[in-house]
Amino acid sequence: MIILLPSSSSPSSEVADTRPADRIRPSSAGPRRVFVTGKGGVGKTTVACSTAVWAADQGLRTLLVTTDPAAHIGNVLETAVGDGVAPVAGLRNLFAVRIDAKATTAAYIQAVLDDAALRMGPEAIARMREELASPCTEEVAVFQRFLDYLLGETYDVVVFDTAPTGHTLRLLELPMDYERQLEAKVSTSEESQAVDAAQTERMRSALQLLRDPARTSFALIVYPETTPIAEARRASGELDDLGIGTALVVCNQILPEEACTNSFFRRRRAMQQEHLASIGKTFPGVASLPLTQRAGDVRGVGALRDLARELYGGAEPGRQ
Repeated sequence: MIILLPSSSSPSSEVADTRPADRIRPSSAGPRRVFVTGKGGVGKTTVACSTAVWAADQGLRTLLVTTDPAAHIGNVLETAVGDGVAPVAGLRNLFAVRIDAKATTAAYIQAVLDDAALRMGPEAIARMREELASPCTEEVAVFQRFLDYLLGETYDVVVFDTAPTGHTLRLLELPMDYERQLEAKVSTSEESQAVDAAQTERMRSALQLLRDPARTSFALIVYPETTPIAEARRASGELDDLGIGTALVVCNQILPEEACTNSFFRRRRAMQQEHLASIGKTFPGVASLPLTQRAGDVRGVGALRDLARELYGGAEPGRQ
């Protein structure tokens, strides 16, 4: 079983001593954003998809977003997931989208050039086109798209299936970077000043949202092994540096005792149990519980619902 509980650093009394499901549901503060992150290959996408399915089954209008270039959510959901938000077949209330970096960047460049064409001449537009060929343009484009989903109020719950930890931390650092750059920039016109002010406010809103445990929950997924736990510990520390608390560490792929019928698997399970016992000291104040390894991949709505009930419990689909 996996239980989402607030970390001890969470300042809001509203999220203290809550049931697991309350970290997924919206609060009185507004819609809920749930970030599922960790080292590559530890089960982030499975947990994210199960969380989204559970939320949708509770009658909550839910959006599942993947920022991971690998974009496995389509395989786990067993349905096509594209660059535009679309309903997931067979699941009322669930929508999914994949942020495609190339498509997002192309649309961003075209929008910038179209806007420039209203105010600039051919030579200036040509120079701008060259500047937009910079590799950093993709980072800006993807970040702006991410902010659209983060700050939107259309859905009750938005679940983010993120890229591996380092990429996710970079994405979360960008609001502070952009805010500092915009504040230092000297605007040359009233129009530019207005645009910069709007962008600064957008960055501040993003930071406030990410730091608010009543509206945003972060879960780190690990294997009970040295390297994934060490990376998760670093990630949790970097989140703390950004003012973002970690809600949970999920220890995935725990060998069930009944399956350990020889000395190899018994030793593996003993090693896992040692890591589990150390989690409390490694992540003080952060809840951590094991998730038993399954015999096969978790794919399709039925399997995701079974996992979701283990994650969060609750009523059957449609019985709120």
